[in-house]
Amino acid sequence: MHYQLWVAIKREPTICSPTNTRLPEHHIGALVYSRYEGQLQHTKTRIGYSYCPACNKTTKDYGGKKHTYHHYGTLISDVWRDIAVDPGGDIQIVLERFADLFGVEHYRDMQVYDLSPLLTHRRNAPKPGREFAPQAHISESALLNGDCLTELRRLPDNSVDFAFIDPPYNLKKEYRGYADDLNIRDYFKWCDTWISEVARVLRPGRTFALLNIPLWAIRHFLYLESVLEFQNWIVWDALSFALSFPVRMIMPAHYAILCFSKGESRPLPGLTGHAGDGDLPNSTLASKPLTPLEEGYCLRQRCVSKRLRAGMEDRGLLSDVWWDIHRLKHNSRRVDHPCQLPPQLLYRLIALFTEPGETVLDCFNGAGTTTLAAHQLGRQYVGIELEPQYHQLALERHREIDQGLDPFRKEARELTAKNSPVARLKKQKYEIPKKTLQLEVRRVAQLLGRLPTRADMIEYGQYPIRYYDEYFVSWGEVCAAARTTGMSETREGTQAGAKSSQPRLF
Repeated sequence: MHYQLWVAIKREPTICSPTNTRLPEHHIGALVYSRYEGQLQHTKTRIGYSYCPACNKTTKDYGGKKHTYHHYGTLISDVWRDIAVDPGGDIQIVLERFADLFGVEHYRDMQVYDLSPLLTHRRNAPKPGREFAPQAHISESALLNGDCLTELRRLPDNSVDFAFIDPPYNLKKEYRGYADDLNIRDYFKWCDTWISEVARVLRPGRTFALLNIPLWAIRHFLYLESVLEFQNWIVWDALSFALSFPVRMIMPAHYAILCFSKGESRPLPGLTGHAGDGDLPNSTLASKPLTPLEEGYCLRQRCVSKRLRAGMEDRGLLSDVWWDIHRLKHNSRRVDHPCQLPPQLLYRLIALFTEPGETVLDCFNGAGTTTLAAHQLGRQYVGIELEPQYHQLALERHREIDQGLDPFRKEARELTAKNSPVARLKKQKYEIPKKTLQLEVRRVAQLLGRLPTRADMIEYGQYPIRYYDEYFVSWGEVCAAARTTGMSETREGTQAGAKSSQPRLF
């Protein structure tokens, strides 16, 4: 069969660990496979917008692109937080969602098989014969320039308190000094080798967190389970358009963060109050990495500040679904590396799994996000990076911390690295706003009854065609507003009758 989709679905009730050795479990997974090749066949389904109870605006800030979105809602994604289900009880709401989603031609009925009576599951079952050598100590932080396997093998056994690994995904990204296009068997053989080395250097009771796209995470899980003990499968709902597989009109929105411990896990410092205060200057959200926003509130800084002044309780339970940390969207937050994680993600992971002074490892350190976050949080760190240019960049950013600067600050930079095959447009002053040009394409589309071509815009458009050629990366971007209706971020601006903040299907 052919893998199509991993859907994360919110579960209720949440399962909490009485020993605090793992995060509360707040989701279940639904794997979708097909007997046919190609993209998934399903209905075009939208989820209605939800609104922040404090400012009455959409929970996501759509900025200057509101004219390119639908008035009702966004396309459904692979994280379903608008419904909740008890997997041991009534799952009718999930069955109805799948029936709606696959209500297309050639599908006649849906058969449901309950196999739960046949399943047995051992959680954290101790592996036989597991004995650990005495723990070692890494005396000082280090950034190492070299091959990950070579440098890992030089580290002593049982010397690292937390390992976070965000490896190359084998999706043909343009890294310096590394070919991201291995044969898939060679890729996983290589991954298994460095996973084994990371497991060796991890201290007993400590955690190894591995980030990847869901499909690869399934394979990583199988190997990790053979050498370590499962803790959590964290769903990071980051709306990751570029790093997942297209499944027609379902937006790939999440990454998997697999958390495994070496032997039985200790109580997690972030859940027991032993992580330190973790206060950081970057933002209101970053200053509280262990207390996520309650679902339903927006992240607009003005609204966050208003809620803070009013003493509004807008914080929720930290679970295994992380929806309040988003990918870096603006180049002012980036440095010259093709794949960069938001520092808020590392603040949360490091504060959750370590105490001040403990050692954090990243063997694909890139521009240094992991080690920089560890540095800011008062942890020791070991970062390994193959490419000299990225290694040097990380060294410079660590020196900025020593000088009292925030390495994640906004700053105008000349960037050459790119995380997608789409060409980067040069910086320029727009004589005509891009929104105006896109709305003009919508006007012409309504006139013609179809999406206009370049020739149509020359004939019917009000603006010279050179603006479209110079300001947009593709004709698809030119036509973005013509494909939809446009939306308003305020509740009052939605279609008549949309009064509830509960998202609905369309």
